[in-house]
Amino acid sequence: MKNTVSDDQLQKRLRADDKKALEEIYVAYKSEFINYSKRYKIETSDVLDIYQDAIIAMHQNFVMSRIELKTSTIKTYLFGIGKNKLFKRLKEKQRLLRVEVEQQKDEYTEIKLESNLPTENQLKLAKRLNEISGTCKKLLQLFYYRNLTIEEIVELTHYKDGNTVRSHKSRCLKNLKTLFKVK
Repeated sequence: MKNTVSDDQLQKRLRADDKKALEEIYVAYKSEFINYSKRYKIETSDVLDIYQDAIIAMHQNFVMSRIELKTSTIKTYLFGIGKNKLFKRLKEKQRLLRVEVEQQKDEYTEIKLESNLPTENQLKLAKRLNEISGTCKKLLQLFYYRNLTIEEIVELTHYKDGNTVRSHKSRCLKNLKTLFKVK
């Protein structure tokens, strides 16, 4: 890639420590660099820091080393420095993330899970449910296990209205409680 006349002039100005040339380059490529860095998913504030670091590094290289770019442009050189700094930042974040994950692994506490086995009362209730009539068992299961409303139970069953369901449910519960206490 051949340098343009203005690129060559900018290089001369940078080697002469011309701050105005540095400002022109900073402004000219800032938005392009920000857009370029979006693919790396780094926060904009970090990207701006990296861009400024790349500008400073490029400036120091021109002033102190008196480099001369013959095969690349200032933009290519600047973006190369910036890309290396982006990768360095990504590696640092990845290292920090690994350290945080390791710390989190060490900070857990073991939780004892409750057993899914039924309790003694649950087993007793299941046994007593089998001892009541089929209609009572069905009604209590619809209401307590499936959480249906009285109106929904009326629609699904042969009961004529909500009051009938309520009174039958009450009698069934009374029967079940009696069986539960007696045996």
